[in-house]
Amino acid sequence: MKKRLSGNKKILNTLKKRSIILASKSQRRIKILKSIGLNFTVRESNVNEKKLIKNYKNKSALKLIQMLSLAKARSVFKKLKSTLQGDELILGFDTIVVCKNKIIDKPTSKEDALKKLLFLSNKKHKVYTGIGIIDLNKNQEITSYETTTVYMKLISKPDAIKYIKTKEPFGKAGSYAIQGKGKKFIKKIEGDYLNVVGLPLSKLLLTITISLY
Repeated sequence: MKKRLSGNKKILNTLKKRSIILASKSQRRIKILKSIGLNFTVRESNVNEKKLIKNYKNKSALKLIQMLSLAKARSVFKKLKSTLQGDELILGFDTIVVCKNKIIDKPTSKEDALKKLLFLSNKKHKVYTGIGIIDLNKNQEITSYETTTVYMKLISKPDAIKYIKTKEPFGKAGSYAIQGKGKKFIKKIEGDYLNVVGLPLSKLLLTITISLY
């Protein structure tokens, strides 16, 4: 990972001097940020994603994910406001899956996970991850996003049920984890793999680079 991102050495060195707060307790996102040697604190947001998605009037998936990711960063900022030093960089992310113009969010039950997996079966879908950043040093908010196309294999009902029993689908947009057992359902992808995991690292660094310089 570090070798792959060697071209971002300048921005990585800059980030290592900043106080970074990840507005998420996602182990996937924590692992990705740690893989490039960043030190950061983790604070979970209290954003109700389902409620925001339900009440969102603009049907644009790209605007939705940027709104959700920034809402998470804002939520953490609000909770920590009295203790912040003014140099913090708060990072929020949100990932959604869209197939046939339908948002396939996190499953709410075993039955819901099964329904979602069978809907994605043998189809291609888009994975969108929004990036929401609050830079207290510059007193600004920045948003961006990444998109990856995922092609699914044909998923049989027995295989889907077996996968759901592992409990891996829960907490995952689209009801699968490409970095885990769910990779067996993936035919191919076009775009950033880490975006499907939940944190498009290259786009994050590019977004921060543009905002800082």
